[in-house]
Amino acid sequence: MIDVPLWEEDVQASGATAPEEAPVLPDEVTGPEPEAEDIPAPVPLFELTVYGAPAPQGSKSPKRNKHTGRIHLVESSKYCKPWRDDVVAAALRARKRGWTPLVVPLDAEMIFTLTRPKTHFGSGRNAGRVLPSAPLLPLGVPDLSKLARSTEDALTTAGVYRDDALLVDYRRLRKRYHTDHGRTPDVLQVSGCVIRLWPAEADGART
Repeated sequence: MIDVPLWEEDVQASGATAPEEAPVLPDEVTGPEPEAEDIPAPVPLFELTVYGAPAPQGSKSPKRNKHTGRIHLVESSKYCKPWRDDVVAAALRARKRGWTPLVVPLDAEMIFTLTRPKTHFGSGRNAGRVLPSAPLLPLGVPDLSKLARSTEDALTTAGVYRDDALLVDYRRLRKRYHTDHGRTPDVLQVSGCVIRLWPAEADGART
């Protein structure tokens, strides 16, 4: 049987060579790399919160002018103009002094908060509680793409950007019920929309 030295004195007495310490690597000297949360998030070029009832734009109905007899196409939703007015007013307040309309390709983010219908809630002792049978997400009208359309046009009217054709991508485009406030980021306590704009980046590196 071979005796294995357990202590430093035994190592010296036995003539055995103690293992060398592992060399210190450069990463260990400089310390760990910064965590992701330590890196500041990019700041949007423009950001605002609009309070109001989001309304779609796109569906039009024919209407005859009683004076000229001509038929014109008008927005089917009577709530479209009030919503666009809300967006324009909020955007004008959010613009900085000396603001000039953006003219670069843009990424957008729009999170629409819709008010749950009263039929989604219980009654009596269960008033204020969402019924188990109620949908978790807004499955019906208004269409999400038409909500974005009315909002995009309103931002053009407000002079936030030169034209909504500058929008080339959406980082987030969602509609949620107000009951998701506190559970889903950027969902408001009341109806409205959170809007952010960033400079768009082309796919891949340029050569």
